[in-house]
Amino acid sequence: MLDIATARDLFPVTADWAYLNNAYRGPISLPAAAAAKGYVDSLCTRGVTAWADWERTWDDTHTELAAFIGAARDEVQLLANATDALTRVTLGIDWQPGDHAIVFLRDYPGVVRPVLDLARRGVLVTTLPEPEDGGRGVQSVVDAITPRTRLVAASWVDFRSGYKLDVAELANACRARGVFCVIDAVQAIGATPVDAHAIGADAMTFAARKYLNGLDSIGALYIRADVIAQVAPHSRGTYSVPRPFDFNAVEQPHADGARRYMLGAPAMPQVYALQAALRLQREAGPAAIYAATAALADETRKRARAAGLTTFGDDWPAQARSQIVSIRREGKLASEDPADRLTAAKVAVSARQGILRIAPHWYNTSADLQRLFAALE
Repeated sequence: MLDIATARDLFPVTADWAYLNNAYRGPISLPAAAAAKGYVDSLCTRGVTAWADWERTWDDTHTELAAFIGAARDEVQLLANATDALTRVTLGIDWQPGDHAIVFLRDYPGVVRPVLDLARRGVLVTTLPEPEDGGRGVQSVVDAITPRTRLVAASWVDFRSGYKLDVAELANACRARGVFCVIDAVQAIGATPVDAHAIGADAMTFAARKYLNGLDSIGALYIRADVIAQVAPHSRGTYSVPRPFDFNAVEQPHADGARRYMLGAPAMPQVYALQAALRLQREAGPAAIYAATAALADETRKRARAAGLTTFGDDWPAQARSQIVSIRREGKLASEDPADRLTAAKVAVSARQGILRIAPHWYNTSADLQRLFAALE
């Protein structure tokens, strides 16, 4: 892994801020910023004559992302965002009236709303409540499955509490019952190593703007090769066919693999930044990044307990704790909105909906946590 001084140099935000809000928006690194600017410069100085370079970067980034998540190239497609990716599944299944889908009620809205929208197609949707401690067990999903259940959608890491679901267990349970399983991995990728084939989910969705430290407006869909035929593209577009630039052949079949879910022109600055972000993560080492973020999360919990604060997850099994630590705004934290005080101390966390959410990454240090808790005194 890169040493911490180098890591912090690569992320200029760390010079002034104790930046602990990566679950909301990760900052981009100098290499990612330079890569995005490089595309813009090429467009400025070369125009479309740089097309070959753009196309190569587009293809290479898909290949690199697939390798990063343990998937085959044809199982991955870059799209506008994670919700865009999820809707390729929810709109692509051949739903019949009376079919059934399951989602956690307090999951991320970009997961819940596309599933709830299936009701207009005659789908019965079960929204599972979660315990007061923010935990989410696989058994509650299994208990809700019926003979008409066709889809389960769930986040790997909950954006609010930080609970880390056993997604391999969930995927195996769904497969054994013939239920399509889609996992939103937005709060996991970049902080937790991903091996899509080992997890075994039918589909996974990703975004670049959090722990991958990429730009907004780019996400990805992974869909396992042997289930692609079960999920029809909800539309065809320029790029969803085998020969996108054969403008005389308007009628074409779907392209092979996940590319069939692409519609229009890609957002190339985002692609360039994502490629640089992936390469930086590979250089740092996903396992090392995971170890660093896990250690910082453990330290956050210890400091919170020492300060008399209550966190989600104190009673969870260790494997259910992620890099996200949420402190309940009780006692002294309930009497005021600490956002202004934290901003004045140049501490970035998420303060909303009755919690303080602390989300460290590999470039954070104990000094960042010390500044956070000093500002909360």
